[in-house]
Amino acid sequence: MPQEAAWADRMRTEQVRLIYRNYPFTLSANFVLSLLVIGALWGGVPTTLLLGWIAFSGALTLKGVWDYRRHRGPLAGSAPTEVDAAAQRFAEIAWCTGVMWGAAGLSPFFMEPAQFHQIVFPAITGMAFGGAAFLSTDRRLFYGYIVPMLALTLVGATGMPGRSGLILASLTLALAFATLAFAHNVHAMIQRSLVLRFENMDLIDALQQQKDQADYANLSKSRFLAAASHDLRQPLHALGLLFESLRPRIQDEPSQQLVRSITATIHTLEDLFNALLDISKLDAGVIPCEMQAVTLQHTMARIEAEFQPVAEAKGLRFVVRPPAADTTVHSDPALLDRMLRNLVSNAIQHTQQGTVLVACRRRAGTVHIEVRDSGPGIPPELHKEIFQEFYQISNLARERSHGVGLGLAIVERVGRMLNHPVLLRSAPGCGSNFTIVLPRSAAPAPAAASPAPPSAEALPSLRGRHIAAIDDDPIVLEGMRQLFEHWGCSLTAAASTEELLGRLAQDGTMPDLVISDYRLRDGETGAQAIAKVNAFCGRPLPGVLVTGDTAPERLREAAQSGHAVLHKPVRPGKLRALLLHLLVP
Repeated sequence: MPQEAAWADRMRTEQVRLIYRNYPFTLSANFVLSLLVIGALWGGVPTTLLLGWIAFSGALTLKGVWDYRRHRGPLAGSAPTEVDAAAQRFAEIAWCTGVMWGAAGLSPFFMEPAQFHQIVFPAITGMAFGGAAFLSTDRRLFYGYIVPMLALTLVGATGMPGRSGLILASLTLALAFATLAFAHNVHAMIQRSLVLRFENMDLIDALQQQKDQADYANLSKSRFLAAASHDLRQPLHALGLLFESLRPRIQDEPSQQLVRSITATIHTLEDLFNALLDISKLDAGVIPCEMQAVTLQHTMARIEAEFQPVAEAKGLRFVVRPPAADTTVHSDPALLDRMLRNLVSNAIQHTQQGTVLVACRRRAGTVHIEVRDSGPGIPPELHKEIFQEFYQISNLARERSHGVGLGLAIVERVGRMLNHPVLLRSAPGCGSNFTIVLPRSAAPAPAAASPAPPSAEALPSLRGRHIAAIDDDPIVLEGMRQLFEHWGCSLTAAASTEELLGRLAQDGTMPDLVISDYRLRDGETGAQAIAKVNAFCGRPLPGVLVTGDTAPERLREAAQSGHAVLHKPVRPGKLRALLLHLLVP
């Protein structure tokens, strides 16, 4: 019942608003037609009657204009007011207008039948059908308008001599039947359109609420992942630094197997966090995209060299069919490599026996890279779900050997970013076929530089360099101290910017480079901390931001800081390579 009452109120409100929307045209048409009728009858009807009739029409028009201006504002907007008052005002105008034209229907008592049939009755017919069109929104208004008009016209028919009165009465009754039928049809059509409109509005509101709930849930998930990721990355980052400084000190062979197992475990955890970070980077839009001509033969050769040993170790046949040497596509080479690696890794992981095939096929204006496997296949109803984060088929136990369910999600998002559609054909028992659709490029691919790797003796050294570090986690600071001592660097470390500046002032030394965690105490960022150290030293120093945040806004802020950014957990080799790049010319 409350729902029906609410709908009735909404229907009534829209009916009144529709009437007032057409109000100016209705008033204008009524007054103009009155003037035309007066002009046509002038001289054939007593002047006093004509002047009185036009005065009444003018008074109705002025009142209608006044009512329209008064109620136009309250009826506008999403929450209209004064609905009942506006309806009452218009009902008064409609009834008076019907009486006015009904009075014109009494004119057979004052004029010749020919004048009535040629002028007055056609005008009454036009006003009747016009009222049916504009007033049928509310049938009560229409009846209040049409009944006095046609009733008085029937009375006027009695003033016609002979058969003319019978003909006029018949025409009036026929007019009443036609206008009533027309008004009922228009009213039903308007009611249906209003109901559909309200249903659509309610559906849109419900969808908007569901979207808001989904957006809020997604935001909550992102915030939780960002907070949990940061807190988990901190100890893992410290673990990697401490273990790297410890590993050279373990020389006996029995312990080397344990060292390798620990290293593999740390790398597995790092890969998991990096996959999470890749998803966050894609959401944040901070992954650079450099579209250029890419030679697919080189890309396929890298894929074959990387995954051939992996497939053979699992007992699979791994086949790569590269395209012609001159086949180039328009893409980002690094991101395309990532898409292919994820698809090939996924195929090898889920294929227990048989073949994994990577092939290129030319099409009109495009190149299709297909990754086929003879695995168990994917049911059609799951073709969309497998591209969602953390979704895995038949891995309810979340076995680590099956991955974490992020590889295909990254493929789908990178493909969307590069405008490379990813197609899937698969069915249970028939294997899977993933296809990347790439646009062909007419431009030649840039020549790939392949410098010879330097020997160990030729690698530059960090020995003698002075590093300043800021991190509010003492375990991370201890890990950096141990690692930098092993590299021959001196380190001034502190938990805050003020503490670091105090130690630098006390020692009287100036660092060569500043490393800072991005999220520091009291809401300070690493970029702000590096700026303070630069101001203290009086010159710009190379800066490195290390962050465990995965929130999209934090990633964008870090990327826009102008400093090098590393994401926890940082592999010591990657950190050392970056320091060498920044410090050694």
